[in-house]
Amino acid sequence: MKTRGFTLVELLVTLAVGAILLMIAIPGYAYLVKTNKLAAVTNTLVTSIQLARSEAIKRGVRVTVCKSNSALMAVPSCNPSAEWHHGWLVFVDEGTRGVVDLSDTLLWAQDSAPDATNIISNNFDRYISYLPSGASQGSNGLSNGTIRVCVSGVQRKIIINTAGRPRLSSGYC
Repeated sequence: MKTRGFTLVELLVTLAVGAILLMIAIPGYAYLVKTNKLAAVTNTLVTSIQLARSEAIKRGVRVTVCKSNSALMAVPSCNPSAEWHHGWLVFVDEGTRGVVDLSDTLLWAQDSAPDATNIISNNFDRYISYLPSGASQGSNGLSNGTIRVCVSGVQRKIIINTAGRPRLSSGYC
């Protein structure tokens, strides 16, 4: 009579090989998750910026993207003291510049970015406005600037030129 099964040595070798493969795969998976989170946040922000630019050109009015920590509230508002990763609004800005007035039309409301996400801007510290020509204008009057999106040490820059067009660049925080 022949018995079937594994010996203890065979089982230990199999577990050792499996542990080594997991040690190799887990850091790669963590990097994959981190870069996907970075891509998702960056793509959402770029989509909001492109929406603002295209709507400004289409409608022939100023359209603004502003920081907001109340984006999904019943009455959302821009908040200059909020951070970009708290959320943002895209709206037709026909009243006070950079402020959601009663006459303004809300086009997009984005809630806060995932944890461990940091979004910093140099020239667009409160908002980015797009004029009917498609040109951008920051809250400090400058037309170009950079928005850095960082997730766990990996960075994407959204570089907005003087014509208002965004482009991406990768790097490290």
